[in-house]
Amino acid sequence: MASKEELKKRKTYLQIAGFACSNCHKTSREDGTSSLLRCTRCRMSYYCSKSCQKADFLFHKQFCAAIEELSNLEEVWYSCNGKESEWNKRKIYHMQLLVAALDRDLTSYESNAWLNQPKCHRALGTTPIEAQIFMSNLSNYGSMRNNEGTSETLWAPEEWDEGLIYPPLPKDWSSYWKWRKAPPQFNQLDAVRRVITNSLSLPLTILSALERFYSRSQLRSFDGLVIHLIGAGKYEVSALMSFEEIMHILPNIRTLQLILIGIELSSKTMGVSLQCCPRCTKADRKRIYSLHPISYHEYSASDDFITPQIVVGFNIGLYDEFWKPSVEFLIEKELPCIFTSYSKDEANQDAKMLKTLGAKIIVSANENKWRSTMPLVEPQETDKFYYNNYYRTLLKGRRE
Repeated sequence: MASKEELKKRKTYLQIAGFACSNCHKTSREDGTSSLLRCTRCRMSYYCSKSCQKADFLFHKQFCAAIEELSNLEEVWYSCNGKESEWNKRKIYHMQLLVAALDRDLTSYESNAWLNQPKCHRALGTTPIEAQIFMSNLSNYGSMRNNEGTSETLWAPEEWDEGLIYPPLPKDWSSYWKWRKAPPQFNQLDAVRRVITNSLSLPLTILSALERFYSRSQLRSFDGLVIHLIGAGKYEVSALMSFEEIMHILPNIRTLQLILIGIELSSKTMGVSLQCCPRCTKADRKRIYSLHPISYHEYSASDDFITPQIVVGFNIGLYDEFWKPSVEFLIEKELPCIFTSYSKDEANQDAKMLKTLGAKIIVSANENKWRSTMPLVEPQETDKFYYNNYYRTLLKGRRE
């Protein structure tokens, strides 16, 4: 049986994902801080305070040093040529090097932390030198810095073509880049496109749902659009700037209001204006967001509730019992909804739950052509990846 000290030091999923302190297990919200501090040496452990970082150092320092040593070995960061299976093999090779550096097997936490590290998801298949070029290229397409202190890459050109009448959207990502007249050199930056789809997947998934719920004339008549993002967290906050693409594809919209509701959000924030591109600014168009760090069921019963044109949940695990009262409210109010999932299995579980509650399902667990193309590694299996917003389910009202 594990000792109390060993149990205390075991890392939770939230700690591995960077949402909780690696020492005391508290999230930034629980600790009352705006964000967690990241270890500047390995960039894989997070702390709510300097004191927690110091307290964890005895446990963390050996693994931290091994990671730093590996990071300095340029020859082991060979290119994977964009192949996910080769990328995963390289990760396993790196784990073997870490074992050699530590002179012991990796703990469960160390294995999961290495396999889940976000820094390699951005520049899949690149060497450190290529990664520097990659990040330099990203700056040409714009980026934002969120309140967690991390940057998210965007692509949303300031110009739009009034002749491109929406709906429908193009048939796939390749057609979309042409439709939006991406610069020629963009086609040569596969790693860049992968990262950018991770942000643009959100607004385009929403646009694809809007064209199922509303006619072209209805969509072109909207001068304001209210979107509820439920179960929102880091993913949605870091991609906030990319939602301007909705305004570029629907140029009649004067005000886009994004209302984020989720227990992972740090604090309540109301009616904050986001900067728009020069053309939108000149046209006096506005983009506003609000944060509500509560459940959607609580939000729906509050005085802050505003009726939306669409309700969206990205990869929230709708099948969890936690969502039952929220889904019942959405069904009763007949609000148009779209929910995405990481996998077919999760999407089927979502659809099963919705059928049990009597929801009228319009699209059931279908593959989403606007999913992210940036792979996220499955930590428990070899050569298996998943993607943000891989599958989608649409519903509105109650089944007759």
